[in-house]
Amino acid sequence: MSENIPDKQWAQVIEKTGGPVEYKQIPVPKPGPDEVLVNIKYSGVCHTDLHAVNGDWPIPTKLPLVGGHEGAGIVVARGELVQDIEIGEHAGIKWLNGSCLACDFCQQADEPLCPKAMLSGYTVDGTFQQFAIGKAAHVARIPKDVPLDAVAPVLCAGITVYKGLKEAGVRPGPKRRYSMGLRVIAIDAGEEKEKMTRELGAAAFCDFARSDDLVGDVRAATEDGTGPLAVLLVAV
Repeated sequence: MSENIPDKQWAQVIEKTGGPVEYKQIPVPKPGPDEVLVNIKYSGVCHTDLHAVNGDWPIPTKLPLVGGHEGAGIVVARGELVQDIEIGEHAGIKWLNGSCLACDFCQQADEPLCPKAMLSGYTVDGTFQQFAIGKAAHVARIPKDVPLDAVAPVLCAGITVYKGLKEAGVRPGPKRRYSMGLRVIAIDAGEEKEKMTRELGAAAFCDFARSDDLVGDVRAATEDGTGPLAVLLVAV
């Protein structure tokens, strides 16, 4: 265990569904046998955090609740069963805080579907605090040369898109020099979004606000005119 872990910390806490969110001092949690304690340096904010505050989803949150599931920081303590993460290493706490690792879903790499899944900032306290707990088997291992402020939001949105690409099962075509070898068609509205997506590597852009036939435009943007092999929806 690292030295100088305080007994108290500052956190954003809701005591009841609907808020308010209160900035207050709470105890620093202690990691269980298979958990690590991460000193959170940066945390992203996701729209899911608002759903958690307002109780918009059918799954109830824990109360009181510390929200957040995009936290990046430094491991400062670990449980006695944790052998593969060292004190001082960088780690990230994601939406999936932990799972049983034994059910059929966990055994086939579908841990988010685990019936005993623990959700950061929803069913367990998340990253809107100075020190947060994560299951060692599920925290993201972050290389020390990766800036923590840059990687924090990737722990939600970035992982979601990457998982979608993997689940889609698409494969790169010949001689394509695009993200993961795939040719990307971006769909959004406005010149600003077109500029951004093209700078990020999109091969084509379809503006749904101006299009009279969006499906046709997307098909026309594919190399063979038959349409895309996979679609990732990132708007909610």
